[in-house]
Amino acid sequence: MQQIVKLSEKLGKDESTMDSMVSPLPSEFQNPKWILKNIKGENTVVFVAETNGKIVGYSLGWISQPWSYKAKRGYICDCFVEKSHRRQGIGKALVKAMLEWFKDKGVECVEADIYSKNIPSLALFKGLGFKEVSKRLRLTFKR
Repeated sequence: MQQIVKLSEKLGKDESTMDSMVSPLPSEFQNPKWILKNIKGENTVVFVAETNGKIVGYSLGWISQPWSYKAKRGYICDCFVEKSHRRQGIGKALVKAMLEWFKDKGVECVEADIYSKNIPSLALFKGLGFKEVSKRLRLTFKR
């Protein structure tokens, strides 16, 4: 759990470099209690990639049915690989494992939010068949 928390904190720092609205400081989502509470149950899953006894990547996802959706949706919340282990197929393996899990659970579509600046992740997901369906727009007021 502690290794996943550390990776989750690194993910938060990476996201803060792509999005000025994301704090580089750990949030409640990196708290072990929050993670444990939210990964229990049949509709949530965490996959880890391990090298020499050390977790070097993880993915976290869950099944939900948003009010406007006609079927169950899989959502990939996190997918992170240590910088020193990237470009080795680990992220792809984590996402593929999650996709198989979603299929086995009867999910009809899977979604993930990817930052526009995260070109490697965009390429990974598009390479696995994901298509862009919306864009999030933001106006930030200068203070």
